[in-house]
Amino acid sequence: MKSEEKNNNSSMLLALLLFIGAGILIVGYLFSDNLNSEKKLVKSARFEKSVNRHLMMTNDRIQMEQQKMQIESERMLNRGAGIGDLENVYRNENVLDLSHDQRAQDVAQEIGRGQREVTADSPGDIIQREVMSQQQLQEYSEEYKKEYARQFVENARQGGYQVILSKDLSRVISVKPIREKGMKLPSSAYGTSSPLQ
Repeated sequence: MKSEEKNNNSSMLLALLLFIGAGILIVGYLFSDNLNSEKKLVKSARFEKSVNRHLMMTNDRIQMEQQKMQIESERMLNRGAGIGDLENVYRNENVLDLSHDQRAQDVAQEIGRGQREVTADSPGDIIQREVMSQQQLQEYSEEYKKEYARQFVENARQGGYQVILSKDLSRVISVKPIREKGMKLPSSAYGTSSPLQ
């Protein structure tokens, strides 16, 4: 009986030791997971800091390049204030021999590398040019507005609606469903009768 009791005690002791060992292993595993997660967080924070630093440096480099190009262009403009310098900008600089082929000369002239006369315009000429460009822009804008209104009314008609616009083409006055497909729109649908029909 003593041997059975001894075997029983040693089995209990063995089970207890296994249980304690398993507990130690579980605690060690959980503790190592906490350490690993903390290390991962530290590495992640370091990585994020590094990426942010790299992005900031790249942004600074791009801004410096833009400023450098702006300064260079201003320097060229200030240096090219004389008419003789402007003529040199458009000269071929004898890099390409264009004397043999007329097509090459035509292409060079077209892209702005051929012979070019640079004249200094008077302030009156500059103002006149700006006034003309503003008038052309206004005419283009007006024509665009009329064409847009015409297409809008036509698309609405194709969609089954009769649309009437104001005279200045800025507002829709009325919208009516078209009852029959063959119905023609009155000329007053566009707000004006002449240019849009």
